[in-house]
Amino acid sequence: MESWFAVESYKRSYPFVKFLLRSVAYVLLFIALLGPYWGEQAQQLSVMGREIYLLMDVSASMNADDLKPSRLEKAKVEVRHLIEELKGDKIGLIIFADNAYVQCPLTTDFQAVNMFLELVSSEQFAQSGTNFRSALSVALSRFQSVDQRADHVSRAVVMISDGEDFGDTYTSIIDRFKQAHIGVFTVGIGTAEGAFIPNMDKGFRLGYKTHEDGTTAISQLHDETLKEIALHSGTTYVRIDAQNQGMDELIEQIKLLSASPLASRIEQVKNNQYQIFLAISLVLLMISLFLMPIRTDETND
Repeated sequence: MESWFAVESYKRSYPFVKFLLRSVAYVLLFIALLGPYWGEQAQQLSVMGREIYLLMDVSASMNADDLKPSRLEKAKVEVRHLIEELKGDKIGLIIFADNAYVQCPLTTDFQAVNMFLELVSSEQFAQSGTNFRSALSVALSRFQSVDQRADHVSRAVVMISDGEDFGDTYTSIIDRFKQAHIGVFTVGIGTAEGAFIPNMDKGFRLGYKTHEDGTTAISQLHDETLKEIALHSGTTYVRIDAQNQGMDELIEQIKLLSASPLASRIEQVKNNQYQIFLAISLVLLMISLFLMPIRTDETND
């Protein structure tokens, strides 16, 4: 009996057509893998992140230069780094000395926060004292005035200071933060050795502050209260001095807070049209499979 697969007994039907179909199918399959986009459709997207107020001490002692060029300028550098690492979060800026006010409301526009940060100066307050409770109270009231989503949004405040608090007790306000599930993080900036406190006038130093007896005043980092606030809040205190130059540890702590939906927006999103190319490719491959060899003559045993 002649072999069923004998070449001389069979011919292939439309070999060129079969080759063409498969070639086109493979090209379309490759295009599908590239994921071509065209056309747009409206899609609602959720903005995920956290709401964070930065509380910056701008009292006169923050002009001390035990950290170069000054404690305040060093704090600005570290805050810029923090803002860069927390892009996507809503960040606001509150400055305080003996009282406090909002320098920049909560926003996802980090460039706007940086712009307001550049304007921060100890000369914004007539008095040079430091009141932690005032700053914390302003932050809490701002959170409460936004809306009632406290149970659904991750919120925190970061207080940066050299620790010389001359205000009222802070314990009750920290309890209110805990009840609202708002984390309170503290950062101490300065050195134990301290430095003289410059008298500032329009950005220029005009000598140094003195005590009533005429001796030059020295400001040192007093971070006991900052540590107590962190302990009471269940967070980790971070110190920036000659040895600890940054607040990466704080950034990692904040990133552990779960991101929550902050808002939603409608965006025009391009459609991925790979399905069209994939479907046509599969159809062409199926057609090519039906172009099987056709027998040309009859063979007998």
